[in-house]
Amino acid sequence: MNSKKTWPYVALISGIVLIIIGAALINGYITEAYIARRGEPDQSLLFWYLPLLFIGLIAFVSGLSSGIWGIIRLKKIKYKNSSNDSQPLK
Repeated sequence: MNSKKTWPYVALISGIVLIIIGAALINGYITEAYIARRGEPDQSLLFWYLPLLFIGLIAFVSGLSSGIWGIIRLKKIKYKNSSNDSQPLK
């Protein structure tokens, strides 16, 4: 595997991992700070769990952009290789 294909695969895999981590952190904030505390008079965990939400959002958006970049690069490489294969030899 050449280095031009390695980085898009790394970006795609790391993007998928970051999306999963970000979604888990966002889900954790929603379930623990919002749903589990509904009806209780002390709602301070809505504030104290905000770092989970923000880290989750940052990880999710970073993973999404990294994954999209990896997909776009892999499609360009595939298109470039398929156009080179179809050219006749001289």
